Amino acid sequence: MYYLLNKCRVTAALMLGMALLTTLMPCPGQAGRMLWSTVDTPSGLFNTIVNQSEISSIAMSTDGRTFYAADTANSRLYISSDAGISWLEIGRYLVSAGAVLPVWNISISPGNPQFIAAITSAGGLPRGVFVSQDGGQSWADTNFTVAANISALAISPAYGYFDIAVGTRSAGAGEVYIYRASGSGGTWTAQGLTGDVLAIRFPLNYRADSSIAILYAIGSGTYFNIGLHDLNANTTNWTALYNGSPPEVATSGAGTSPRSNQVITGDLELPADYSGQAPSMGRAYISLDSAGGNAGIFRIDGTVIYQLLVATANKRISSIAYFGTYASGKLLAGEVSGDPVRASVPVWYTDAPMVCPATCWYTAEKPPTGGATSGYGNTQVIWGSDGGRAYCGTSSARLSSPAAWPSGYLTGAALDESAFSTSGDNGRTWNQLSLIDTQIGFLSDVAVTEDSTAIYIASINTGGAGLDSVWRSGSQITGKSWDRVLCLPSTTNDLILRTSTYGNDQAIFLASRGTDDLRQSQDGGQNWKAQLPGKIVTDFSVTSVNNTRYLYILSGSYIRKANVTSLIPQWSQQVTTNLTSGHTIFAAPNNVVVAGGDTSDSRVAYSIDGGNSVAYSIDGGNSFTATPAFPVQGRIHALADYRLGRDVIIYAAADSPGSDTYWIAGTSPGWDVMGAPTAQFWGLAQMGTLYGASTTTVLPAVDRTLSPESLGPPGIEWDTLSTGLTPGTAFTREPSSLKLSAGINLWAIDNRAYNYEANTGRLWTFCDCLSPTPQYKPPPPPTKEVLFAPPVAVSPRPDDLIPIFIADNSVGEITLQWKHNTTAVAYEVRVAADKGFTNIITENVVKPQRRAPSWTIADKKGFEPGKTYYWQVRVIQAANGEKDTGQWSGTAQFTIAENKPEAAGIPPAIDAAPDNKSPEHAKPVAPISPWTADNISAAKAPVTDIYLWVYVVSGLLTGILITVLAISIVTKNRQ
Repeated sequence: MYYLLNKCRVTAALMLGMALLTTLMPCPGQAGRMLWSTVDTPSGLFNTIVNQSEISSIAMSTDGRTFYAADTANSRLYISSDAGISWLEIGRYLVSAGAVLPVWNISISPGNPQFIAAITSAGGLPRGVFVSQDGGQSWADTNFTVAANISALAISPAYGYFDIAVGTRSAGAGEVYIYRASGSGGTWTAQGLTGDVLAIRFPLNYRADSSIAILYAIGSGTYFNIGLHDLNANTTNWTALYNGSPPEVATSGAGTSPRSNQVITGDLELPADYSGQAPSMGRAYISLDSAGGNAGIFRIDGTVIYQLLVATANKRISSIAYFGTYASGKLLAGEVSGDPVRASVPVWYTDAPMVCPATCWYTAEKPPTGGATSGYGNTQVIWGSDGGRAYCGTSSARLSSPAAWPSGYLTGAALDESAFSTSGDNGRTWNQLSLIDTQIGFLSDVAVTEDSTAIYIASINTGGAGLDSVWRSGSQITGKSWDRVLCLPSTTNDLILRTSTYGNDQAIFLASRGTDDLRQSQDGGQNWKAQLPGKIVTDFSVTSVNNTRYLYILSGSYIRKANVTSLIPQWSQQVTTNLTSGHTIFAAPNNVVVAGGDTSDSRVAYSIDGGNSVAYSIDGGNSFTATPAFPVQGRIHALADYRLGRDVIIYAAADSPGSDTYWIAGTSPGWDVMGAPTAQFWGLAQMGTLYGASTTTVLPAVDRTLSPESLGPPGIEWDTLSTGLTPGTAFTREPSSLKLSAGINLWAIDNRAYNYEANTGRLWTFCDCLSPTPQYKPPPPPTKEVLFAPPVAVSPRPDDLIPIFIADNSVGEITLQWKHNTTAVAYEVRVAADKGFTNIITENVVKPQRRAPSWTIADKKGFEPGKTYYWQVRVIQAANGEKDTGQWSGTAQFTIAENKPEAAGIPPAIDAAPDNKSPEHAKPVAPISPWTADNISAAKAPVTDIYLWVYVVSGLLTGILITVLAISIVTKNRQ
């Protein structure tokens, strides 16, 4: 025992001396500040959280930063100048100009974020139009006097003037009106179209093209039309292009589209190079939500209508957004209905909307939030100005029937999780930025990456639907802006967060204590994967041993370990700790694992001396040894000082009033008192310097010793860190109230109800500039050779086949994926028909929005069935922003499937002429799909789907069915 202790002291003293020689660096952003301060966590400040928030309409300028949002139900109008991070409510400026709230719709001029138009109220209905030329600071009434409800709004690009177009709805007898805005005002002029207007759009080249695209409904159905507008006379010719017979938005014959008394809402999107006067460029995308007729999403090419997605009672389309040109682009679609339990609203995405008649749709894996309790989300989707990011707003407007428009916008639901959300991966995952209709009852836990560059907090919602949140702050000024990266229903109101001990590891873990709900994200909270421990989580810890990430869960008195380097954990069998009941667990990067017991657990019996209350493992959790009985009873916080090589020193303290801090070394016969200045500890943290979060009658206190390896008085010296704390603050969150990052940054949560304005329940931080702990230093910046090193192709693999569509020989989706050892800003990708890359088929510059870069090829004109193609990728803008031409990756390849129906199991075509008396002859049945096949045409089923062809042959073979199945695997989110 004596030899072991002296050996520990000598080793510790040498390490401490080396640490003291380390130059002390100032704390980032807190140089010279040795006091506690609160962190700017999510709140009503700048409208991050807004109780009673419903986003009815959003508009974005081409500058990519200026947004406007209308909340009709709550009579609010917002502006954001930082891409939706913060908002200013500006409805009062409208009121001062004589407008009547609420605002029903908002539009912004392309290229001029200062020029906006708002549909205001008259008699509680959308019947007024106000215009602002200074970004909403001042407004002018345009004196729209028509006694009809305004249903559509658009502003043209500038051509010396601005044309403001509105459409009205009036039982099928609506009209289009245009206001020619100039410096001295203007007047409204009817444009001579009869019909209930659902959407209006101006093309971007309006000055030269002078066309107006319109979606409208009358008593016989819904139609798309193009009007040629006389910019001087302010009149529109609606018959010139379609000779008075505009195409009906229907694919099942005349009269099958929704009638004016069936339509609820509609949307219309135009490609960037759209031209109404050039038939070859006259492509548009349409969505319809209705109580009858064929609703869903459509594409119109000239006069030909294709249905891209069929709406159902459970899949109603609220809005669409298109980014791209006539030839290639991508389409988003947001649904009306939401999940009232999970508060999520489905969003769909396709990168091939120009393929007819069916497209490949993908649904969001982490959708935007909204619809809690009400079941209505009404997603309004838009693309950012460069197409790299998408945005959406949600609301609980009760648009349940045609009669509910427009009054349904006046209804909302409290704490329904409606929000302004954003996606950087084409709608696959969404985070909430602001205008979030949620509540923070209290903060449950905090976790910070080891390099202190990202903060995560878990918050508990004690009202409404009770959905809880995980927030992330990773801005340049950490803690100043937050994304909500997860919204979930937790049953125990006790979420805990953990990060890895590895310096720049971006993995974050979440558990709902008292349940088996344990999740991991390897990309900072963007994507989450259930870890399925099969055990109830009491506490858990994450560490990295030899660059391999391990997760340890404490479940009562047992511990289970998993290798979680990948998203799919490899769980070992559970191991007993020899404790009667566990409370905390700590895993060190040297295979030492320590578990603190819970001698206050009323469910179990303990011996009079407190029982075996701490256990430790020196073999990575494969086996545990119990320490001698702890001096006091209570919930034990324990950790190991892993700086001392193979010597195991454990520090521990309990939350009972009589608890000091204690240490024990290896197989010592008992615990020794460390003589902390206060008592009753709720958390320990150590990376060199040892900290203990204690309590006093007035303030919390964090006891600190710079030399814990001195082990006890008189060698050990303590002081207390309480400067800056306010009376009543309580650092008593369990199972661990104190966190440490970078060796010097302390984090603790005030365990009271959260009230940002009253400064209670806040997150506190302290930068210990005096700590001799070697501070975390980020790795040196990578060299140019590393930054521009060749990427590595990931998929498709050489033996992968790209599917084709049997009906028209068109090529299915081609997505190229690669990886690089840095997060480069931009890549150049090229695809060729030969290994020497002399015959380039296509090439592109890709600016990825996530760590796993990829490119989905939209224009597949040069690809042919049965041929092999080769591709390479290189960095052209490095992670530090530097531009250059990097090294090409190794050559990868893929092959397009051959169009041979026999090979796919499809019988050859029947040459005999069909019997007209047998209408079922050669009529394919809709494909069978485990997802929702109602939007996929059987005549164009891809060879990579599951479908059923049924031929009913006439004559002597009547009644004989030839049934053929062609089966392969489809991505689970593909519809």
